[in-house]
Amino acid sequence: MRTCPKCNTRVVLHMAEALEDEEEVMKALSRRLMEIPPDASDLMLDEAREIIRQLSNLNLRWNIAALDDFIGERQRELRVGLRKN
Repeated sequence: MRTCPKCNTRVVLHMAEALEDEEEVMKALSRRLMEIPPDASDLMLDEAREIIRQLSNLNLRWNIAALDDFIGERQRELRVGLRKN
């Protein structure tokens, strides 16, 4: 169940709706990750790590090979992993 954002009534959330939202979230996160330059500040690199973590978790459900490739490429370009050194 979830609350309708327009009328605040409790409604059943259909999986298709949730997946549509997830797809948009993945697109937005991917765009933000692309915007972070390799010479970014430590704060931005921390943000990149968090985005990579979120995208990796979302892709466990979707299993999109191109997204895995993109994540790996950005990790190499930014020289970041999921753990801080």
